[in-house]
Amino acid sequence: MKKIFLLFLIILFTTGAGYEGKLPDLETEMAYKIKTKKMKNVPFPQAKKGEVKEKELVKVPRGNKEFVDIIIKKDRTSEYVKDIQPVIEVLEKFKNYIEDNVSVQMFNACASSYIDYAYFIQNKYQNRPERYYASYRAITGIIEDTRDAATLRAESVVYTKYLPYSSEGQKYSKESLDENGKILLKKIYDTLFVLKNLD
Repeated sequence: MKKIFLLFLIILFTTGAGYEGKLPDLETEMAYKIKTKKMKNVPFPQAKKGEVKEKELVKVPRGNKEFVDIIIKKDRTSEYVKDIQPVIEVLEKFKNYIEDNVSVQMFNACASSYIDYAYFIQNKYQNRPERYYASYRAITGIIEDTRDAATLRAESVVYTKYLPYSSEGQKYSKESLDENGKILLKKIYDTLFVLKNLD
């Protein structure tokens, strides 16, 4: 009970305590250090809601080419760069499929997807200046390698049953398919390096 009474007394005496007195006028005392003068008029008067009139607003000069190109900053990403973005995504997936040694169906589906994108790029840009880019040559350069790897894996599913011990069946062995995959994987890494370092 004494503790509660003592606590009550402490609270009673300490509440409401604070600084009592007049604060110094810092503005007049430090006036010699202030180098800029006070502005009497605000340069841009604050408009209250509803005070801005339509005729006072300056229209955007959309007909001015310099305004559109510099101020609005229209998208400068070229069409070619936009077109190869899906190719990069497919190659990333394809690279992971080879490294993870996925099923033949998944491998061939990704290979087919890449071939479709690569032919799209080839057909669209074969008569344009982009055909001289290293990225264009890299994309179109591995089309046949991708097709050969996909065909080899598809054939291996069928022929390994019938040619397990012949010399013809050797190219469908797991070791041969793995070696083929490593060669294609290196080419995919090289292509991705070129595509990701476009300037």
